Amino acid sequence: MRSTLRPALLCCALLVAWGAGAGEPKPSNEEIERGLRSLLVASPYRIPESARAGTIRFRVQMLGAPWAWPETYEQHVRDDGATTELTICSECGEETPPSADDLRHYLEPNAWVQSRDRRVIAFARAATGGTVDSQMNQLVLAVQRKLTGTIDFREYQSATEALISRGGDCTEFAILLAAAARARHIPTRVVAGVSYASHFLGERHAFSPHMWVQAWDGRRWKSYDAALGKFDASHIAISIGDGTPDGFRGEMQTIARMHIVGAAGVVKDAG
Repeated sequence: MRSTLRPALLCCALLVAWGAGAGEPKPSNEEIERGLRSLLVASPYRIPESARAGTIRFRVQMLGAPWAWPETYEQHVRDDGATTELTICSECGEETPPSADDLRHYLEPNAWVQSRDRRVIAFARAATGGTVDSQMNQLVLAVQRKLTGTIDFREYQSATEALISRGGDCTEFAILLAAAARARHIPTRVVAGVSYASHFLGERHAFSPHMWVQAWDGRRWKSYDAALGKFDASHIAISIGDGTPDGFRGEMQTIARMHIVGAAGVVKDAG
């Protein structure tokens, strides 16, 4: 089903975390849009929705220093020196299972993911039970219904601020989803990366800065994207953190150095 969410939700306030320090004036939305446009990563091909629903193998070339791409259950990394091959699908990578300390960390609240705040706890009751996957999908819908207000690219809002403002871009969608899941005792990580859009800020067929959430279901980390509606094979993970902006300050520079030089759908052997 085609997403009906606003394309602007691909925009991320991560750009603010990259470019503005404490006490500096906020850039205007126009400045943010110009900055985002400069960070769009051209796709070598149009990627139809049918391909994004399967497996895609990207070849990525970095200008300057190499990048330590995260290996996840949904992203397999193979580096041949000149380029990096990233294979992305619903379950095609390998990852070391989290330790008990890791899971505790991704259950803990922080200044942005305020999972113990009474307002977040009340909001999280939108999920009525069931499996982790069922609860996460219920929370995705709840976040989409809640955050229907104005998009302000200049903010990196916390979960409670997003509940109050009822607006935001992909950052707030991810932060609120992560907080609500933790309030339901589901460990969550926040992923910074890029995602494909056929039309975005007047450009066609490009990858834009994006954020989404991974939840631990007892077996693996699984991705959920409240801003775009669902995770697909066009989501390239650059780094993984706990939702605090300080953990994502290097990602915009990485996107600026990133070139996707190849992309191919992978046909699975029916046998």
